[in-house]
Amino acid sequence: MTSMSDLGEKAFLRSLLPSLKVDPSFVNGFGHDASILDIGLEQLLACKIDRAPFPVAIGRGVGCYRVWGRLAVAANVSDLLAVGAEPRAMMLSLVVPGNFEADAAREIVMGCEESCISHRIAFVGGDTKEGTSPQVVGAAWGTVIRGAGFGREAAKPGDFLFIAGRLGAFASSLALMDSQDGVSGYPKSWIDALVSPMARINEGRYMRESCKVVAACDLSDGLADAIRIFCADGAGITLSEPNLPMNPLAKTASEKLRVPLWRFAFGVGDWAIAFVVRESDVETFRAGIPDGMELTQAGRFDGSGDILVKDRAGRIQKPPELINEHFRRRAEDDDNHYLRALTRKR
Repeated sequence: MTSMSDLGEKAFLRSLLPSLKVDPSFVNGFGHDASILDIGLEQLLACKIDRAPFPVAIGRGVGCYRVWGRLAVAANVSDLLAVGAEPRAMMLSLVVPGNFEADAAREIVMGCEESCISHRIAFVGGDTKEGTSPQVVGAAWGTVIRGAGFGREAAKPGDFLFIAGRLGAFASSLALMDSQDGVSGYPKSWIDALVSPMARINEGRYMRESCKVVAACDLSDGLADAIRIFCADGAGITLSEPNLPMNPLAKTASEKLRVPLWRFAFGVGDWAIAFVVRESDVETFRAGIPDGMELTQAGRFDGSGDILVKDRAGRIQKPPELINEHFRRRAEDDDNHYLRALTRKR
């Protein structure tokens, strides 16, 4: 008998999704960050459901249960943005044991509400039930202009890779915390990287309004996973370290821990989005980016089929094999697997 742990989340879905029927109203089909439906209105409806990971911040003693509710919002909203949707509303399903503290349950819901306000979407309720272990599941809805959605399509040689947001804050904060004894002296910026998740609302708006994005992928499972999706039809890419939009915390960690900066780009937990723009559209796309918006051209796809990184010294290296995958190894377990892989000095 094959168990879910034998397969892992990714292989399970690859084997399952092709066997499922795609309803005619299901515009983008299975396998994308969020689902798009045609329900006969002027705009299409995008919907997403996602379990929020248990907050690493709570385990580390630097966050309260509101973080769990915030994570539910960031995870679902980021996936809506990655299909070209304008996020509109959010619901929360809370499952907890009978002995779970009522104040903690209330904090989860309040964290969800405050994050909905920050993301400028409506919090419209949810469900609370008893279960054997605490679980927080969010569901979100958005709207998509007809013909303007995008998803996890493959890139072509000559296409450009862009990143919405910055990379490395979450992983570098954990690495910096591990390098320092005790929690009393953590700088606020380290803690904020763990307790204040925020999807890229403004960048997502420009992505969809530009009508130049042809593929996108939320980076909740890591940059390596997204690039592999884009390279599925044989494209390759060599990322140059100076072109990666690294968070200042990653630069601090790189200097303090003497770890190559680019390695922190391949962690998880930053709620950035990777996306693809065709060669014919890239000049128009770049020219229209508003000042202050974190949209960075990070590389260009080629026909090599290889995924590589060129560091500041010009050395070509392979990125770490880091994918957040349920039934295999999850970042939320905070078991140092990601940090060990990221902070190797070679």
